[in-house]
Amino acid sequence: MYIFLVLALFVAVSAPLGVARAAQDDRGEKQQVAIRFSLAAGGNSVRCGQDIPGLGTGGRSAQLRDARLYISAAALIDAAGREVPIELDQNDWQYANVALLDFEDKTGKCVGNAETYDTIKGLAPKGRYRGVSFVVGVPSIVKDKEGKDIFLNHSNFATAPAPLDIQAMAWNWQAGRKFIKVEVDPEGGVTRPPITPKLAPGSADGATASAIGAPAMADAPKPAPSKVNADGTVTVSTWMLHLGSTGCHGDAVKGEITSCASANRIPVKFASFDPSRQRVVLDLAALFSGIDLGQDKGFSTGCMSGPADPECGPMFENLALRLKETALDANDAGKPSGAVTKIFRVETAK
Repeated sequence: MYIFLVLALFVAVSAPLGVARAAQDDRGEKQQVAIRFSLAAGGNSVRCGQDIPGLGTGGRSAQLRDARLYISAAALIDAAGREVPIELDQNDWQYANVALLDFEDKTGKCVGNAETYDTIKGLAPKGRYRGVSFVVGVPSIVKDKEGKDIFLNHSNFATAPAPLDIQAMAWNWQAGRKFIKVEVDPEGGVTRPPITPKLAPGSADGATASAIGAPAMADAPKPAPSKVNADGTVTVSTWMLHLGSTGCHGDAVKGEITSCASANRIPVKFASFDPSRQRVVLDLAALFSGIDLGQDKGFSTGCMSGPADPECGPMFENLALRLKETALDANDAGKPSGAVTKIFRVETAK
């Protein structure tokens, strides 16, 4: 699979000047919509098995290991600025208003499966549209056509419908899904602090997930290959970003509504977007800006959404999310910071 680390949105249209328009659908006054995503790092295209140059503060080369994310609440924006929801087609990659985008194809160092999915498809009311919006993340609850609640984020992956049934994209019952899973193997590996024997096992430095606010893994992955250096530090192979809700309460197994202190969902909006001339870029260079992929200060290797994890500070800034409350009882942790997320941008297609 050829991956451009350029998150390009394409809305299928028939009107000129990039105004989204389409013929009447058989199911009524609807227009077919296709939002195509691709990935890219800076100005460099990316493939599984090939080096991605210049990432992070050290400008390290790395190879892609995983790149998957959930998108929800996709909408078109009309001339009045109203967001008009897209009714997603229902298939193995789309359920309710959620879609899983999968850019790894299990070649090179990429893990997962050979199948990929990069295009959201659905219907919207017939009309003229000039923008696109969506949310990175899985909602807790949505309504079906009959008005009944459907639990999405906090559901058992083993019994959930596709694409919410992916074990590698799940944490635990309370925490729900990993909204973004991006993993890279930087050249030379990731050096971590010495292992502290007195701490309980659970991560490379012995810190448990609960100690830093990050949910425990549902898939219990095997430890990353590592080596102990002469100074006692440990070098592991993979830097991981796992974004999801944290500080969640309630027993989802019993059907209770699970609330989370930090939702950590990212709204993305482009009020002006011309699919005939432009594309939206998910830039790994911007994603890892201010982060040294070769060094990790402790806790999880990378950022797994834990508020005490040093690497999550600059990462959440790049995501335009608040890692912690701005003040006591502000209750704004995990909410948008008000800044424009640095990881997405629009550019003229080359």
